[in-house]
Amino acid sequence: TISHDLRTPLTSISGNAGYLLSDGERLDGETRARIYTDIYDDSMWLVNLVENLLSITRIGDGGVHFHMTAELIDEVIEEALRHIDRRSGEHRISVEADGLLLVRVDARLIVQVLINLVNNAIKYTPPGSNIRVSARREGSVAAVCVSDDGPGMSDEMKARAFEMFYTGESGIADGRRGLGLGLALCKTIIAAHGGEIAILDAAPRGCTVRFTLPAEEVEFNEQRQ
Repeated sequence: TISHDLRTPLTSISGNAGYLLSDGERLDGETRARIYTDIYDDSMWLVNLVENLLSITRIGDGGVHFHMTAELIDEVIEEALRHIDRRSGEHRISVEADGLLLVRVDARLIVQVLINLVNNAIKYTPPGSNIRVSARREGSVAAVCVSDDGPGMSDEMKARAFEMFYTGESGIADGRRGLGLGLALCKTIIAAHGGEIAILDAAPRGCTVRFTLPAEEVEFNEQRQ
């Protein structure tokens, strides 16, 4: 499965690069721009795939040293949104986070979780869909949700979504890229933080991925004094 999903974008990148090398001067600007975009998209997908593979392997083998610090959840969300899929401009993305909500996390890994979840929402919903990232305190934890108003997921897909390599079925997703690691990695990271993650139906339609993180008990002002 991994070999197949690596080979497909690599073949596309090498083929497009070869086309530019041999016939680039004869191509019009619009065609060149499309080829450049395809190369960029395929290479970024490979980067994310390698990051996911490395993280899920190292965490599973106990090879990751967690750097747990108190972080403002809205700043973690903001950092993740800087690195999401280029196609995010085709969607309406909003953020709602409780003010001064601190969590004790490895920020780099939680950013990776949020990137995966938002990219999934972008990938599996049509252009123009609404994607909302929210965070609020619920007792001793912070509950973070990534919701969309797309076609949603069947009960079977929700039950199996966190299995490694499971991708389900969608007429919207890019069929060339079937490797299902994102949600499996998210579950591994959240579990390592002592939290829980689940997929819920969104109202009135779509789906919500909800996860919890340990909230920081120290008052914000006390930390900064």
